[in-house]
Amino acid sequence: MKKKVISIVLAGALVVSMGAMAGCGSSSSDDSADDTTSTAEAETDDTSAEAETDDTADADDESGVGEYDLSGLDQTYTLTLTQHDPENSATGTFLNNFAAAVEEASEGYLTIEVYHGATLAGPKDTYDYVLNGSADIGWGLQSFYADTFPVTEVFMLPLIDIQSATNGSQAIWEFWNTTDYMDEEYSNFHVLLLHTNCQSAIETVSTKIETLDDLAGMQLRGNAGPPTDFITNLGANPVSVSINDLYSNLDKGTLDGCITDWHAVNSFSLDEVLSYYLDENIGVSTYFMVMNQDSYDALPEVLQQLLDDVAEDSLKYTEVWDQYEEEVKEAVADELYYLSDEERAKLEDVAQQTIDEWIESMDAAGYDGQAIYDTAMECIANNQ
Repeated sequence: MKKKVISIVLAGALVVSMGAMAGCGSSSSDDSADDTTSTAEAETDDTSAEAETDDTADADDESGVGEYDLSGLDQTYTLTLTQHDPENSATGTFLNNFAAAVEEASEGYLTIEVYHGATLAGPKDTYDYVLNGSADIGWGLQSFYADTFPVTEVFMLPLIDIQSATNGSQAIWEFWNTTDYMDEEYSNFHVLLLHTNCQSAIETVSTKIETLDDLAGMQLRGNAGPPTDFITNLGANPVSVSINDLYSNLDKGTLDGCITDWHAVNSFSLDEVLSYYLDENIGVSTYFMVMNQDSYDALPEVLQQLLDDVAEDSLKYTEVWDQYEEEVKEAVADELYYLSDEERAKLEDVAQQTIDEWIESMDAAGYDGQAIYDTAMECIANNQ
């Protein structure tokens, strides 16, 4: 269910198809349903709603979540959510906060069981698990699914001036809500939220990159799509390695380095095997939180609306990625460095080459690549 973009107030602290563009500011139609099997569990509620004198949840002063009439509910509902990052990561914090907010707003009528660390589905299995109903909700990276989310890739382009996880998250959410460019690639699901993480550096094991020529022939890990194309255009060799296997490949020398976000450096202990961090705001990764359509349809309308509202309000929790970036940069400050102005200009030229090639490839696939790019940049600027 697409909704008009609302203004999100950032919390001071964290709690535990190819269709025509509508333009930033107007909303599009609902997502289409998918013929899958729901795993939403309806359970008998032991607490009588009739004993309550006021069955509406009070609005949170710091959120966009409103009041809900829960008086007609006589069952509780449990949803499963799968994600691949460790629980003690930014992702774990983000999703635990989301689940807690859903339970609180619904007064316990709706709970979400979060399966962290790929204990339910692997990083590249999330899409199928949600599609076939093995999980009700999935959080994951679009870049793990080649050619599945072509329009979303616009937010993965290098050096596009996304300044923070909150900036990128609000921008992609505005893009989703005010255009129909991405409708087709998410048509199999009900979209709860799209967001980004924090910035990435070029991290290396033993070589300090002082000129772009130093990257020639290096074995670098990057996400699929524009990050891979950017590595190729830099003269390095892109290597596909699972995030869970990144540490071991860096440690044994199979990889010379990687382009990954600051949060992953911490969450997967990559700082133990990395020595240099070229901090040039290379780019961000995009994330989805999508729901099996049948699981969503099985919920009472009031809980559907509540779930949508809490998910959108969770944009404020993306601040946790920015906090990780700040903390990790402080921890590796002695290994942090930047390019000279001359080399930075060369880096920007390579980034522009990657952007131009992406626009051309989108045009060849039947999209209006330039319009998609321009609209995405407008959304980013709107949220800085």
